[in-house]
Amino acid sequence: QDHGPALKEKTDAVLYELHLRDVSADSTSGIKNKYLFGGLAEEGTKSPDGLATGLDHIKEMGVTHVHLLPLHDFGSVDEEHPEKKQFNWGYDPKNYNVPEGSYSTDPTDGNVRVNEYKQMVQSLHKNGIRVVMDVVYNHTFNIEDSNFQKIVPDYYYRKNGTSYSNGSGCGNETASERAMMRKYIVDSVVYWATEYHVDGFRFDLMGVHDIETMQMVRQALDEIDSNIVIYGEGWTGGESSYDGSLRAVKENMKELEKMRLL
Repeated sequence: QDHGPALKEKTDAVLYELHLRDVSADSTSGIKNKYLFGGLAEEGTKSPDGLATGLDHIKEMGVTHVHLLPLHDFGSVDEEHPEKKQFNWGYDPKNYNVPEGSYSTDPTDGNVRVNEYKQMVQSLHKNGIRVVMDVVYNHTFNIEDSNFQKIVPDYYYRKNGTSYSNGSGCGNETASERAMMRKYIVDSVVYWATEYHVDGFRFDLMGVHDIETMQMVRQALDEIDSNIVIYGEGWTGGESSYDGSLRAVKENMKELEKMRLL
């Protein structure tokens, strides 16, 4: 029965970007569930000086939206050894529709990460804060071990002849203009919005994606809640093989009018 807090106008949004692990990691944070989804859900936490920390501190600032750096399953973090307290920004996506297990109390049980992610969102909503999720559909952690490559080799990636295009600057870029990659992106954001009640999406290197896909993302989310915000980086991280006039870059902003946060 969870619902995000009301947002009258998108221009009322006050965004606060944070890394989930960092918000609780400090030894003086007073947060019990350090490094975890539950750490951001804790209320009443204070520093030794009696200052509000974590969620209470964010709430004090008048924030309306917390922009969480990527929380989907990472490719470079070994979930079997959470005691290592590994750090990653999250821009190395492996499983896009699965919460990152190292942020859960039990990475071996899929139910736990799902429930704890939902409890985090529920807690933020209860405190009047909407949730924006940073999404990284423009590339995968690698090509050879990616699930896309295992499904249909080379279909989900753009190529320059025999080489892989590198608009992401990370060694590969996904081909959002292809029917099943486009469907995957749209289905994925709809899934996070409906199953996890995410209230917005920040697209990493949105300029790698094609305009039509981003328009379809906006249309699909409007059918759920027109106040779901979408914004992203209107550029690439490297040279893309895809036609620049068809990509969601800043110079094509007129084609993305409905996408604008402001």
